[in-house]
Amino acid sequence: MKKYIILSCIAAACMSASAQDFDTTPAVQVENKTEQVKFTIGGRFMADAAYYNVDEPYVADQNIDANMHNGASIVDARIRTSMSYKDFYLYADFGFGGGKFAQKNIFAQWQHQNERGNTHAVKVGYYNDPAGSMSRQTSLASHHFISRAGASNALGDGRALGVSYKFRNDYCFLYQGVFSENQYNKIDAGFNGVTVAGRWLGHVYPTGTDNLHFGVSAGFTQLGGGERFTTKGSSVLKKTYSLGQSMETYVDPTEKFVGGDIAWADKVLKFGAEALYNNDRFFARGEYLHKSVFTKRDSYSIFIAQQDNVDGWGDFGLWQDANPLQDYHFNGGYIELGGILWGNAKYKYNDADATLGGLNGQALELVGRFNITNLNNVNEGDYYSEMRDQYYPAGYMEDWPYGSSSFGGGKIMSGTVGLNYAFNRYVQFMVDYTFSHLDRDKFQYAKNFHALQARLQFVF
Repeated sequence: MKKYIILSCIAAACMSASAQDFDTTPAVQVENKTEQVKFTIGGRFMADAAYYNVDEPYVADQNIDANMHNGASIVDARIRTSMSYKDFYLYADFGFGGGKFAQKNIFAQWQHQNERGNTHAVKVGYYNDPAGSMSRQTSLASHHFISRAGASNALGDGRALGVSYKFRNDYCFLYQGVFSENQYNKIDAGFNGVTVAGRWLGHVYPTGTDNLHFGVSAGFTQLGGGERFTTKGSSVLKKTYSLGQSMETYVDPTEKFVGGDIAWADKVLKFGAEALYNNDRFFARGEYLHKSVFTKRDSYSIFIAQQDNVDGWGDFGLWQDANPLQDYHFNGGYIELGGILWGNAKYKYNDADATLGGLNGQALELVGRFNITNLNNVNEGDYYSEMRDQYYPAGYMEDWPYGSSSFGGGKIMSGTVGLNYAFNRYVQFMVDYTFSHLDRDKFQYAKNFHALQARLQFVF
């Protein structure tokens, strides 16, 4: 009897491991039951077409180009493989979307479920940061929308090289890990930074067709890599942090409308809150995300190096006032709803990742989303020159002496409605319409964006 219990636990562990990486049961499976080895291979393909319309796409006298490029694109093409042996699971995922090879998830995992139903898992490799957001943990082919919510792309984090531990059962989900800043250690100067992150959830309905979870996530990053900033013989380490989002589309994935680079970044703190409910025919989910970027600069070394020229400052305090430095705080969130209008598919909760699975049969589905992303951190009273793409703290344009620390990354609100038809668990056709309203000083005339998108995808 004990032998069958152990084998059942192993089988459950293997099934849950594969479920989190393949959007559907892999088409090719080779199993050696004697040696307890199982090998799978699968793939997916996504082709999108999009039409965009933008208010005032080009302002000639200010050289502002807010155009978006209509067209069609192969946005994703992948080959996925896995091997499981007893409690061990190895996975590799390679992408070819956009005509370029891209490394996706590659990891090794040990996972064991005991007789009490508690599952322990240790994962090592390149995969999603636990605190990256619930949306980032959900496979795009199982997402029910053509694109993820903008806030999850702007404020969430993606894949990283690291190690993590996960504990889960019917009542809780505890997932935490440590990750490096750059998976290839390609650092021009400084050191490879480190991130500590986690995602922790509680289940209200642990069994049955209804699923409801609430949770929080948090992460801390010590940035390490940067470039040497040299002035008059003095060299200091300058680290830059980038964040941004597309207009919730992949055909023209530009982030020029929402985002930017923060100079002299040193540490990043992020936290979030999430909720997800689903039954067989309906789902609702949402997240709130917050990210703070803390800056640090060797100001005194730069000040001293600038004293031997006509623009030098005699007082360090005055120099700091003229070259201000501040911390930045950004936030955003989204709500998504969906329902199956017709068909035999059912919404299934993915226990391994605490996410919602994709359509698993023939279905006609209606979905809707509202997203808000705020990357504006502008000081009160600052004046923005669109010609120079620069803020001025005096309230008007002046070349000397004071600079501004304002960051105008943009605030965007987007609404999406979508209709999806799944022919079966492998092939799906999707249509999304998204209206976005942008509030950004750099694009004062480009306020309203319309996007009509379609996708054909298949997974196997």
